[in-house]
Amino acid sequence: MAFAAVRHRPGRPGGGVAVVTNGAPLWLQDAEWSGALRECMERLLGHPVPATCQTDEAGRRRNQDAIVRAGYRYAESSVQYDAPLTVDDMVGGIFSAISADRLPSMQGRATFTAEVRDALGGRDKVTERIRVWLQFGTPD
Repeated sequence: MAFAAVRHRPGRPGGGVAVVTNGAPLWLQDAEWSGALRECMERLLGHPVPATCQTDEAGRRRNQDAIVRAGYRYAESSVQYDAPLTVDDMVGGIFSAISADRLPSMQGRATFTAEVRDALGGRDKVTERIRVWLQFGTPD
């Protein structure tokens, strides 16, 4: 989400705003399985996939600046947890983020799923380390 588009205080008087980013993208995690997934994605899409989805320091800083410019007092917090992630979870998450006109055919999706599974050495489950960032804007 690009919170930077907010130019004034939305909502009712006394209300606030929150931006929640649900961890680093699957293809940018600090894990061997993530690198393998990224390589599969780059072959599928035909280009590098560096998008951070606003979860990196620069993205959170842009959100912070927008919240402060909108007249709010800023606060930030995060929570971290581990979660099991199957190959089907990974592939579903990736395909849900691709525009409909760029999605592969059903056969292409099955091929991609098999490639990811092969890239993971046949494993079907990995552990995703998730860090959810919470950015708050509260009235002064």
